[in-house]
Amino acid sequence: MRIARRCRLLLSVCLSMIVLAGFGCSTNPLPGTIVVDPQHPAWLTRAHGKPLFMCGPGDPEGFLYRGHLRPDGTRDGDQMELIQKLAGTGANCIYLMAVRSHGGDGDRTHNPFIDHDPKKPLNPRVLDQWDTWFTAMDREGIIIFFFLYDDGSAPFGKLPADGRLSPAETAFIDGLVSRFSRYRNLIWCVAEEYAEKLTRDHVARIAERIREKDPNRHPIALHQNAGTEFDFAGTTTFDQFAVQCNVDTPKELHDSTVAAWKNVQGLININMSEFGDSHYESEPSSGSGDALRKKVWAIAMGGGYSMILGMDIATTPQEDLLMCGRLVRFMESTRFNLTSPHDELAREDTDYVLAAPGKVYLAYADGGSRLGLLMEAGRYAVKWYDPVGDKWVNEGKRTVAAGEVVFVKPQGLGEEVALYLERM
Repeated sequence: MRIARRCRLLLSVCLSMIVLAGFGCSTNPLPGTIVVDPQHPAWLTRAHGKPLFMCGPGDPEGFLYRGHLRPDGTRDGDQMELIQKLAGTGANCIYLMAVRSHGGDGDRTHNPFIDHDPKKPLNPRVLDQWDTWFTAMDREGIIIFFFLYDDGSAPFGKLPADGRLSPAETAFIDGLVSRFSRYRNLIWCVAEEYAEKLTRDHVARIAERIREKDPNRHPIALHQNAGTEFDFAGTTTFDQFAVQCNVDTPKELHDSTVAAWKNVQGLININMSEFGDSHYESEPSSGSGDALRKKVWAIAMGGGYSMILGMDIATTPQEDLLMCGRLVRFMESTRFNLTSPHDELAREDTDYVLAAPGKVYLAYADGGSRLGLLMEAGRYAVKWYDPVGDKWVNEGKRTVAAGEVVFVKPQGLGEEVALYLERM
């Protein structure tokens, strides 16, 4: 009898654990899931894995609604073709939105509700189709940068004064989280340019609800109107500041990334998710080719990730996607996750510096042959990288004294170079 009771008790406990995990009570993300690096919250990492760098498309925001509408709410678009084009390039994200209707940039059908009516439940046929695309993206290591709301979207009507979530909105959030939180390559973003329609209290409540219901602790981002000062700096409400930055030159983008980093004190990560000059709305693009490469490197060396406005995949040159992939591979081959912006250490021809002084230094120069750094004494592994030719040169180990140290670029590398130093 005692054995039987113990077996029933053990079975009950096991079933309870399964139920709790299924309803979001687990606190252990699935291996490989994108999470915030607990030791270095300015960067992302994979649960039980390696640090993650992100660079790739910041479009098409209407990805989920491409193609003609079918009677059941699904689409006959080119989504899978876009995923296949992106796969294997190393560019590793897509910027997309669940709701683009009710004040957003889409038409009345750009939402996942039955009959496109927010008063009705989520349409299971639509979610099934999204699952097909998300499964393909997840398999290829492509990050689903998943906005709940487009700028100006307010599908649930007037907001309560205190930011409370209505039952309909709560069901919407819970439905998306329970359906899609199993994907490893996912970042939630509450809204684009949130202040156009939502309040500070309201987006905070949405973030809290996602955090409560997501068993895999995916990062939660917020995008706001142009500027490098985050409305939630100094709080733990969000994990990522998705920056809109209306500047265009590499130096301006670098300085803006550093400004955003300093504003949040390196306590959340910075994603330059929308950048271009002040006239970009008439021709939405962050550029292409050599000019774009220098921009995303400038952002990376300022401590930020990049999602490229106008990179809609369909019309994007393959070389631009490959360029993003090269930056991702370079960063992930270093210990970038230990670093923060340290341009004050730059000497000679060095333009930008990321560093954990005395441990790791990353220096970048767009021209010149002598990269100088103000360093702590030690013995360092010395490696060079050519971003254009995708070429590494390993110079072995070098012992340096404290102070200004100069490294001469090896023959055969292009004008644009990165120098990676790691203390042995």
